[in-house]
Amino acid sequence: MARASQLLGINISNDLDEEISEIQITSVISNKYAGNESPGFGWLATGWNYATDLRYVDTTVSDESLGNWFSREIFTGTQMIKAGERGHIECQPWFNEKYRHYWMFKCSISGKRFKINKSNAQCNLWDVDASSAPSFVLHNVEGSTVRLTMIMNSGNDYFTMVEY
Repeated sequence: MARASQLLGINISNDLDEEISEIQITSVISNKYAGNESPGFGWLATGWNYATDLRYVDTTVSDESLGNWFSREIFTGTQMIKAGERGHIECQPWFNEKYRHYWMFKCSISGKRFKINKSNAQCNLWDVDASSAPSFVLHNVEGSTVRLTMIMNSGNDYFTMVEY
């Protein structure tokens, strides 16, 4: 499996009322096909792959066979980002649009540790994302629930953050 393309950093937007720090982003290329590896069968191949490949991908496991991934990169941001401000993590995560992409995002919010509420947060990357810097936005929804929204050229996804 080849690493095909790279991102050019990750922008972090803090739309919370509190500062964030100690950012850690895990980027995983899984062993699971994204469904676009067979252009002749289009959506049929995609549906088949998602319906039949039930292997669990775990971004937190350091062993690739146990985690069902073949590439795992961890990036850290040492800066503090004040409420309402933005930051940038210098990194170049690899991806391959033929394989599903999974993420883990951790940070401190006013000294309390938060992370995505599951270890297999899937947000695929496509070739249109190559050489771009996606935005990860932290914001409150429904009162005090913290949500992370990932904004890529290819589309968006969001995940609930939990204290740990």
